[in-house]
Amino acid sequence: MSLIEIVVVFAIIGIVMAFVGPSAGVWIQNTQLRNAADSVLSGVQQARLEAIKRNKPVMVRLTDVNSTAWEICIYDPLTDMCSAAAGSTLANKSASEGSQNARLSTETTVPPLPATPLGMGSGMPATLTFDSFGRMVATASSNFTRVDVRNSVMPAADERRLVILVTAGGQVRMCDPKLVKATNPQGCE
Repeated sequence: MSLIEIVVVFAIIGIVMAFVGPSAGVWIQNTQLRNAADSVLSGVQQARLEAIKRNKPVMVRLTDVNSTAWEICIYDPLTDMCSAAAGSTLANKSASEGSQNARLSTETTVPPLPATPLGMGSGMPATLTFDSFGRMVATASSNFTRVDVRNSVMPAADERRLVILVTAGGQVRMCDPKLVKATNPQGCE
């Protein structure tokens, strides 16, 4: 191989990378966002299953405005918070785990309308409590019914916002508000 051939190969690689680079960056950010949303969804589902398994109310707390951190604990109805007893924390995900650019926001109204994005960090920190049947505890002060998972560094045009919806009966699902539910099961409405 001559020097000219090597230069031509590197030039072609450079041109291809110039076209692929920006879209690869968006893809990576959206993949990190999906992983963060999956983590929150798993935490909410795990809290519901722990409530059923233990036959007592269990709370999931979204604890940090600037991350997707969560904690699952035994619910204390007297304080409307996690029990202070030893061993009451069942699971948690720290702020240092997962995507550093993912941000959560919550809403407590029923029914939640996922078409309009929530402001990043609104309604945070937030809690949701399940009873021993896996339903929302009606007496808990502020159960969230919707969680928006958004990317704090991407422009809105490139952002893939994901929404987690929780019904009073305890059904939990994640959806993409850009998709239509009638034509795609991953859609929200």
